[in-house]
Amino acid sequence: MQSALGGREVAVRRHQGIVIASQKLHRDLPPTTLYAYGESQETAVYPGPTLEAKMDVTSRIHWDNHIPDEEHFLPLDRSIHWANPKRGGVPTVVHLHGAETESIHDGHPEAWWTPKGEHGPTYVTQHNSYPNTQRPAMLWYHDHAVGITRLNVVAGLSGLYFLRSPEDKLTKQFPYGEYEIPLVFKDWQFWPNGSINFPNVGDNATIHPTWCPEYFGDTILVNGKVWPYLDLQPRVYRFRLLNGGNARFFNFTLSDPSLRFHKIGTDGGYLDTKPQILSSLLLAPAERLDILVDFSGLKPGDVVFLNNSAPAPFPDGDDSFNPSQILSQPENSKLMEMLQHKHQQGDTSNDSSAPVLRHRQIRLREFDDTHNDPTVSLLENRRWLDAVREFPVEGSVEVWEWINTTPDAHPIHIHLIQFQVLNQQPFNATWYLDGRCNITVDFPKPGTCFTGPPIPPEIYQTGFKDTAVVSPNFVTRYRIHFQTSDGRDFPFDPTLGPGYVFHCHILDHEDNDMMRPFKVVHATKKKSGLREKDNTILTNPLF
Repeated sequence: MQSALGGREVAVRRHQGIVIASQKLHRDLPPTTLYAYGESQETAVYPGPTLEAKMDVTSRIHWDNHIPDEEHFLPLDRSIHWANPKRGGVPTVVHLHGAETESIHDGHPEAWWTPKGEHGPTYVTQHNSYPNTQRPAMLWYHDHAVGITRLNVVAGLSGLYFLRSPEDKLTKQFPYGEYEIPLVFKDWQFWPNGSINFPNVGDNATIHPTWCPEYFGDTILVNGKVWPYLDLQPRVYRFRLLNGGNARFFNFTLSDPSLRFHKIGTDGGYLDTKPQILSSLLLAPAERLDILVDFSGLKPGDVVFLNNSAPAPFPDGDDSFNPSQILSQPENSKLMEMLQHKHQQGDTSNDSSAPVLRHRQIRLREFDDTHNDPTVSLLENRRWLDAVREFPVEGSVEVWEWINTTPDAHPIHIHLIQFQVLNQQPFNATWYLDGRCNITVDFPKPGTCFTGPPIPPEIYQTGFKDTAVVSPNFVTRYRIHFQTSDGRDFPFDPTLGPGYVFHCHILDHEDNDMMRPFKVVHATKKKSGLREKDNTILTNPLF
């Protein structure tokens, strides 16, 4: 089938509905009521159906909402800004996380809809189009309705989306088929009757009756199963990991010290450098990893546990925040032969020699009540509904500096593009907030807030990313090229529609205003009146 736009091939259209489902998540647990994606009531499941797409072949998906509930089955907090349909119902809108797509198809938070035909202010269509012109990667789709994303995702609204390249299927350099296994991690709490236990009283109920700073479950699910196991053969496996939880970080290790993780890809696809041999894997909410593990040395009956040591909330002062991860040791020759494979697509993407047009500084702030319980976290001290202040120019390169003055690590996600973490630099957040120093003064000059020089990104921050960890008491710098991740112009006009957003992917933070809009502009339009605001700096002595 040929597209009416540009003659590009278009994949067969799919219909995905959102319904109430009942799913048995463990043999000893009664069925759990969920909201789930599926082509029908009978096929709806958590995680949602895994969607497969081909590079340079447009996918068209119609998303629908058939949830009959008058109100969400999880506790709703009306004290924070949310969709708030006048005629009731559960608002939904689908975001294909990591996709490079036009903003009317991006799952804008205010583009929600309900089964009763009520729409949010930026709603345009439920017939979404995904060009799939970016590098091959594992994306994921999830709900993004303003103010209730945390509820809809906890309720089950997420699933995987694989973007494949013909080269992958021709070379078969890495394990595939039954030996390529996606692993979707999620944490839940359950009542004895199988229903989801979600807080119904806020930390400070006088301000937010039910909202809490983070939701942490005491039960881990993988691919919709509670504490599952996997029978393995003595060979190399490829695992595609997603942290699909609301707030929990994972720091994975294997119980057999002879086994290692071989990282070959991340959010944005294959690494452009040689694979990384790791003893642990840090995975923040929304991050993905593509890894190989060689089990060929195991014997029948051997058992290996996948352990998690990340504290909650992260990092909570734990030394495991920056574990020693890179190893150097002899490796199995067959595995090393696989790792010699160099994926060609993306080798020249996001040219690092391109000049930086602009540097931005964005402060992360947390505000507490008199009992030191957080009541809101903000980006640049602004709410979601405040006016747009970021207008990046299409095709330009910018550096965004995230100044984290909070005690928590925040996984910051930017829609539309992939980026790379340049570096991070420690600073004294207390002095900075008190106005006793300045981060525009380089270390070690007098008056600087920095307590050390810039350091390279942590191993878990490397590769092309759409979500990366911004550490407390650090300034973390993203290098962003506002073009496709493989170096081409966007196959659509990114300046049209409601625009895009950036936000913390701890969903409880996102829902309570740790999210901001941005709009891409053409260079000609940029000169005709749209102006940058005061959180933008044109020069910085650090660069």
